[in-house]
Amino acid sequence: MPPIWMRDYVSGEGMSEEEDVANLVMLAADDPICFEDAVKDEKWRKAMDVETKAIEKNDTWELTELPAGGKKIGVKWVCRTKINENGEVDKYKARLVAKGYAQQ
Repeated sequence: MPPIWMRDYVSGEGMSEEEDVANLVMLAADDPICFEDAVKDEKWRKAMDVETKAIEKNDTWELTELPAGGKKIGVKWVCRTKINENGEVDKYKARLVAKGYAQQ
């Protein structure tokens, strides 16, 4: 029996060869895991610029002074290659997310 965290995953059994290849393409995407890797590649820098401009345009976040005794919450970049239904790269998407899981 698979571990609990794997029980919701589909095995791929019974998929057509075309579906199987499309899934392999999606899994084979070489998305950067850390900022240092992402910033080295122009396509990811552009994706991060788009996200930064959207945050500024939408007033999503506001920089403020941390109150005395307050604890900061970090942020991280999440980069994903979006694949279309034909298995081709649709776009490179970067999101700046708060590390809310660090809160207690």
